[in-house]
Amino acid sequence: MSRNIISHAIRNGFLGALALLAAACGGSDSGMSSGGGGGTQVTPGNCQDCGTALLTMTDAPGDFLSYTVDITSVQLKKADGTQVQTLPASSRIDFAQLVDLDEVISAGQIPPGEYVAATLGVDYSSASIVVEDSSGASTTVAPVDANGQALTQVQMTVQLDNRNHLRITPRRVSRLSFDLDLQASNVVDLAAHKVTVSPFILASVTPPDTRDTRRLGVLKSVDVAASTYTVDLRPFHEKSREASRSSGDVLVHTTDTTSFEINGQVYAGSAGLTQLAGLTDKPMMLTLGTIDRSEQTFTALRVLAGTSIDDSNRDALSGVVLARSGNSLTVGGVRLDRRDGRFGFEHGAVTVNVGVNTKVTREGQGSGAMGIGDISVGQRIEAMGMFSASGSGSPALDATAGRVRLMYTRISGTVTAAAVGGLTLRLGSIDGRDPSRFNFAGTGPAPAQDADPANYEVATALNVAGIPLSSYTRLFGFVTAFGMAPPDFRAQTFLDFTDTRAGVALTWGMTGSTTPFISMSSTGFAVDLGNAALRGALGLGGQVTDVHTLPLGLMLKGSTEDEAAFAIAHRSRREVENFSSFTDFSAKLTTELTGATALLKLVAEGQFNAPQGVFTARRLLVVLSD
Repeated sequence: MSRNIISHAIRNGFLGALALLAAACGGSDSGMSSGGGGGTQVTPGNCQDCGTALLTMTDAPGDFLSYTVDITSVQLKKADGTQVQTLPASSRIDFAQLVDLDEVISAGQIPPGEYVAATLGVDYSSASIVVEDSSGASTTVAPVDANGQALTQVQMTVQLDNRNHLRITPRRVSRLSFDLDLQASNVVDLAAHKVTVSPFILASVTPPDTRDTRRLGVLKSVDVAASTYTVDLRPFHEKSREASRSSGDVLVHTTDTTSFEINGQVYAGSAGLTQLAGLTDKPMMLTLGTIDRSEQTFTALRVLAGTSIDDSNRDALSGVVLARSGNSLTVGGVRLDRRDGRFGFEHGAVTVNVGVNTKVTREGQGSGAMGIGDISVGQRIEAMGMFSASGSGSPALDATAGRVRLMYTRISGTVTAAAVGGLTLRLGSIDGRDPSRFNFAGTGPAPAQDADPANYEVATALNVAGIPLSSYTRLFGFVTAFGMAPPDFRAQTFLDFTDTRAGVALTWGMTGSTTPFISMSSTGFAVDLGNAALRGALGLGGQVTDVHTLPLGLMLKGSTEDEAAFAIAHRSRREVENFSSFTDFSAKLTTELTGATALLKLVAEGQFNAPQGVFTARRLLVVLSD
């Protein structure tokens, strides 16, 4: 297991591979293979009995700072072989940004029926894949196939679970979620600056999580009385208003607490809708919200519109503030969207200069005013201004006459003190980065009051008084204004992982092992910790343990929960079989591991009983060599 995986495991609180199966569906065998198959090709038109296929993409935390590829096509297939194209325009997606987030790529109208498979085209020709090395520096790696050849276009067919086909009915919305499993699909070689890709995409019509969903589109209409608006979807990072780029219409519901930022001004609820309705030029809209799993309706939490996301006169970047000196910000992890349409990951830090004329807003802000004093170290921001990187000078964004938006920031750490109104952390990460990357000078009114990652003080109205000491937690919120610490951070949401989430990630090297287990049965597998090829770790909260040090060994069992999912991936055949029953899963795996086929990887999410040495998996994926 690479140092890169271990470092991310510590920062993210559980191994990046643990949520790989979040989109896997239960039931009988399903698979994924290269090739598209035959059947009649259908291009859907406007039909009264059509239904909507809402397609979303997601990923889980992993080792990539950027993993940007082009999704060129999505075809849905009926049992009779009829195929329907549902993605009219290529969509460029950075999967590294889809942590705790789903992205809508299409909401096309398609004929009613039962769809049993989906074929996706993925183009790696202009991929941007960036990883972090052991020193914390960013490195670009080139995608190659198993033979070491440059990877270009790949076509993958996902056979849906027989118990959970995609059923399209007239005038109804049905959802299909895709998950490109980055950890299972990639092996990074930092020395060679390459990543070997064997892509595995899982699909589910019943994704078990409740992550927020984002969508980009052109405003089409507003109904203030109904508290709704309709957007004409566009591929992400494609801000074209041309009708030919449309990926379908989506109705968005709003509430009194929905926040709007329109052309740099903030509103809440009906005031925002009224402002939208009054615009003569229909703007680009970026909506972040939630999907009701029963009705598949979408409700907006936060909305950006107009020049707040699409300013043709300015460049835009997003990243986290590593240091601040006066009105100069050092920003890392930068993703740059240039006004000429280019975008990508920017290596190294970028200087962002702000001033008294910089307009500052905050994500979710519905009223009030903010200024550049609210921008402090550790805060994730989006900034608009004029970018320059000419000659030997450091890249910089001049936002003195531009804008800065404070974004929700994710921190994690181990609790060292907890009481009503707040807690103190031994900080593990800020926005996924090690605290050692940050310079906290100036965050307090005096050096003695500057933020200390060993004693990071968090204020919150949430009930955190009962969190046990030494437990691990992740929090979402905003960093305290510069020079105003303590507290250092103001949390609005927290996730307590004290005893509810654990994970294990095992690998047996590039060639794998034909004897990875001491014993196998329908009740569980006993991992052979004495296998010389085995490398692995168990994550529980923020603690990561080498599996070789487990005193009672490691027994893997399967959960009986309704949403439990188990999968067998075949690397050479590029197929995935899904199971909802651990008994069925274990029976199939036993038949596979007969001596010719080797086990390469195993990743799982679930609960660990330390006194018994038993890991009960809710999600489990194994990768075989065949």
